[in-house]
Formats: sequence, C-alpha cells, structure tokens
Amino acid sequence: MEELIIVKQLPIIEENLKKLSEEIDLKVNNATNLICSEETVKEVKKVRAELSNKFKELETQRKIVKNKILEPYAKFEETYSNYVSDKFKNADVILKEKIDNVENEIKNTILEKLKIYFEEYRISKNIDESYLSFEELNINITLGLLTEKKELTKKAKEEVIQKVDSIAKDIATINSIENSNEILVEYLKSKDLSSAIKTVNDRHATLNLISQKEEQKKGVIEKEREVIEKVEGVLQAPREEKEEIFEFHFKVRCSKEQAKRLKEFLNVGGYDYE
Repeated sequence: MEELIIVKQLPIIEENLKKLSEEIDLKVNNATNLICSEETVKEVKKVRAELSNKFKELETQRKIVKNKILEPYAKFEETYSNYVSDKFKNADVILKEKIDNVENEIKNTILEKLKIYFEEYRISKNIDESYLSFEELNINITLGLLTEKKELTKKAKEEVIQKVDSIAKDIATINSIENSNEILVEYLKSKDLSSAIKTVNDRHATLNLISQKEEQKKGVIEKEREVIEKVEGVLQAPREEKEEIFEFHFKVRCSKEQAKRLKEFLNVGGYDYE
C-alpha cells in the first residue's frame, strides 16, 4: 500500500532537564531540611515561594512547547478530515442507509411469510386466534430465515411449529383435567401451564377452607339456636302451683318404738317437723 501520509521530520526540542534536575534536587533538599520555627519561618516561606515560582515558570515553558508541537498536527488533522475522513464517513452513512433499506424490505417479506405460515399452522392445530398471537412467538427476524428462492427456511418454520405445538399440547392437557375452564383463563395470561394449575388449585384450596369455616360457623350457630329454643321452652312452660303449707302444733304420747315409727313415717312422707 502506498504511503500517502509521511512524517518528514520529528520535532526537535532542546532541553537541559537533567542538569536542571540536579539543581532542583539541591534546592528541594536544602528547603526540606530547614528547621521551621518562629525565628526561621519567614526564611522557610521565602524558599517555598522561590521553588513555587520556579515551577510555575517551567510549567509555562512546557505548555508553550506542547502547543508548538501540536500546532502542525492540528493543521494536519483538519486537512485530513476535510479531504479524507469526512468523505469516507459520509460514504459509509449513505451506503449503510441503502443496505438497511434493502435488508428491511427482505425482513418485511420474511415477517409477512411467517405470519401467513403461523396462521395456517395455528388453524391446523385447532388453536383459537384469541389463544395465541404471532407477536407472542417473539421470533427474531433475521435474513437467515429466507432462502435464496425467497422461501422460508426450515429453521424458520420449525420455530413456528415448536411454539405452536407447545401451546397445543398445553391446551390439550388443560382440557383433560378438572377445572379446565378456570385453568385455561389463567394459562392464557402467562402461557405457563404449571403456574396456571397451581393458581387455580390454590384458589380452590382457599375457597374450600373458607367453606369449611363457614360450615363450622353455621354448626355453632345451629347448636346455639337449639340451646336457646330449649331454654325458651323451659321458660315458657306453665308453672305448677305450690301447695299451701300449714303449720300444726300438737303433742304425741307414745312408746319409744312408736316414736321411731312416727319419725320414719314423717321422713318418708317428706314432712317438715321439729
């Protein structure tokens, strides 16, 4: 490849930094070895200021050198941009746009063919259109899904078949188990069979528990009602009139044996006596 960009001469910088470095070491060592006290603090400040000024002076010179070195490169870069890079970049943008337009047309063709194939296969598997949409297949549309004869590749068809068959299998399973309608409703939300079955089973378990508690509550209420009815029945039953009690005072003259028989008679008859 022909070299069109050549550096004819590198920048030459005259420098005496090694010699300067020795002077700096000497000054820095002398400064850092100074004893700082109330009597010497002014001298220490003076030395510090001298070092700071010297460094600022050298930094100014360094920046001047840097700008002089970069100035020709900046002019070169501007020229390079105007005559080379901008043109290449512009050409790349134009060509990319042309390529994208063609590839997008091909992808649109693939998309339409996939939709048609999906609809035909969905109907063949007796899957209602409300159960599964083409968008839910989430197929990544690439140029590799179309043959040179502008037909869908085997891979593209298999991707549709695999996903539709999976849904058909799940729906067949749902139709064969208890609470199929409820499970189908949950399944269509997420297309996750195990999750749908668990959701419905958990719901029925909760409802059964609530029903059991309600039955228990009804049983308690029924028993309470029976007790109340019994109590009310007792309270509402006619009361027996109490027989009037009379008190009699009399003397009995009898033998000891007769007295025993008399006491026994009074006890058996329930008489109240003293």
